Amino acid sequence: MTTRPNPDAPIIGTAPHELRANLNFSERGLSNPMAAYWALCGLMRQHGGGTTVETEIPWVVEPHPDAPVDDDGEPMEPVTISLYYGSDDDGNPAGKIAPHPEFDLSQDRGMWEPRINVEGFGERKADFHVRPRYAGMEHVDTRNDIASPFDHDDQPDRGYNVNVQGSNLEPDEYLHVLQEACKALAEEVDENWGDDRFTNPLPTSTIIQYERYLRLSRKLSEKLTREGGTFHQLAMLLSDQAGSKGAYFWDNRDVQGYMSRFLHDSTGAGTMIPGHQYGGQLKSYHPENVHSDPSDPLFYPKFGALYTQQMNEIRLNDSRPSWSDRHDLGRELEERLVNVLAWSGIPIDPDALGAESEEEVGAFVEDWHFRAEATDLDPELADDPTPEIERSQESMIVRSLQRMTDLGLELSEQLIADGGHAHYEDLADDAEVSASTVYRWLQRMGEAVESDNGVITFHSANLREQFEEIVGRTATKFVSTIDNAMRRADTVLEKDAYQRRAGAEFENWRQKWGAELAEDGRVLNLGTCLPRPDRDLDAPVDAGDVVRDGLEAWHEDGNKTGTFPHEIHWDDDRGQHHSERLDDLLEQAKKDHRSEAVQQLAEMTFAGLDVVDAISEVKQMIEAGSSWSPAQIQAAVEEAGFEFDVRDAAEPDFEIPETPG
Repeated sequence: MTTRPNPDAPIIGTAPHELRANLNFSERGLSNPMAAYWALCGLMRQHGGGTTVETEIPWVVEPHPDAPVDDDGEPMEPVTISLYYGSDDDGNPAGKIAPHPEFDLSQDRGMWEPRINVEGFGERKADFHVRPRYAGMEHVDTRNDIASPFDHDDQPDRGYNVNVQGSNLEPDEYLHVLQEACKALAEEVDENWGDDRFTNPLPTSTIIQYERYLRLSRKLSEKLTREGGTFHQLAMLLSDQAGSKGAYFWDNRDVQGYMSRFLHDSTGAGTMIPGHQYGGQLKSYHPENVHSDPSDPLFYPKFGALYTQQMNEIRLNDSRPSWSDRHDLGRELEERLVNVLAWSGIPIDPDALGAESEEEVGAFVEDWHFRAEATDLDPELADDPTPEIERSQESMIVRSLQRMTDLGLELSEQLIADGGHAHYEDLADDAEVSASTVYRWLQRMGEAVESDNGVITFHSANLREQFEEIVGRTATKFVSTIDNAMRRADTVLEKDAYQRRAGAEFENWRQKWGAELAEDGRVLNLGTCLPRPDRDLDAPVDAGDVVRDGLEAWHEDGNKTGTFPHEIHWDDDRGQHHSERLDDLLEQAKKDHRSEAVQQLAEMTFAGLDVVDAISEVKQMIEAGSSWSPAQIQAAVEEAGFEFDVRDAAEPDFEIPETPG
């Protein structure tokens, strides 16, 4: 079980989406256990075969803020109710159940099967198909047996079935809506509909499908659907499990993550979250026609967890849950959604910020039915199961050490000597090897090290320390001690995989740089020796760069800038202690970043050109409305060795200078 830093922090709730159920009734205590069925058939006759009624019914859940309600203290939902039945080619009611011989009905016609459709606020809707039930039913045309739970000795021999299908209603709302719809239909013909109907479904009532969902910002949803994302990781985990069944589908036709579906059976549900027992589908998806307006909630994808017995010819559950288990099933679906969010590094606080690239968009986007509010279910947060995959990947790193040469060991030792971070060119120079040798060494090291814009670092500070011990033991006699180092490395990597949490970006950053928060949360101590941003301009990474990355990770976890530590403490490689304000470090990091960007512009755009082509390039940038400022373009031009003024170069009568020699 995962322990949250603040156990009392709210957790996002979910909204109901699709539901299908088969509910059986037998009105015990009444002279006729099919009384509601016969009464509904009577309304059908009085309405001439069907009708449509517009009315209001009471809400039994808190209405959506945008839903129109009365001001009399009892919120009412405007609804449209339709009563009808299907018909065959001859226009007769389409029911195919032959009447019981004791019923006073023609034995040549099927019994009526009334249908009620209710359309409410937004996309709230419910369909009810009411069918007679009795022991020993037969098909009216073929006289073949029609099996039902009413055939069993331990069940009533007469009653009726209500097939329920709808969306955006909580499960407990459906029978309330059915009852209120029948009341309204009865009132239209001055009849009275009793309050004691549709109240106690029999134990044979089951749930066919049930989905709960929330709506995510586009950028955060990519953590679920991208290559190596959570869907992909879970599919890898469960596909290697004996006896499990599932599938992973993706469709990026109109937009990245247009539709991604991960199917898992009941065994997989328990593997992901201990105690879970229902197989189903995790799905991130856009509407059929992708929306382009960011102010429209449908611009953002839904993330849903669905229970179903079978999908795509894959049996996901051996049996259907009872209707009486609907609350337990709903809880499991909500827990699954919340846990997958947490494993993905997506914040689960209802008020969490969205990705930095999506300004003014929270992590969760409200629509007409989903509200970004805290759940009242107190879901349990399970440990991320996917470190199992990390360990298998890291075992490949360990195996690669068997192929490591003495030169590779020297590079590992050099990276440790450089404090665990160095630019690849500096690493190559210090080790007196070529850049291609460094590249091959990177491939052998796999995920134990990372390369970001040419700066190589160990995956975590702990990993660096443990590798330092490994290299220290093997550097003098590599060949004879590599097996021992292998065993040691295997232990280190496996332990580090357990310590890293995929669902916590800041925690991963903290471990990478050995950072620690003071108890009051106001001071951040960096555990890695780093230069000041203005001390060593040639350093591949400095304290400003590291803190800037830490703040980005802080944001990705849904935290606000104001809650980040305001004071940063660290030691440089000379042993000197430093204490800087967060804003000062970030400002210096921005300047460094701009300098690096100008250098890249010079190398990628102007390096190797003659002066004519360089001036032409400047003019094209200015005419195209480049995002680069004139000062940045000027700096890049000078970095590339040219001496002309970019503003003058934009003039049509500019005299072209000589190409720099």
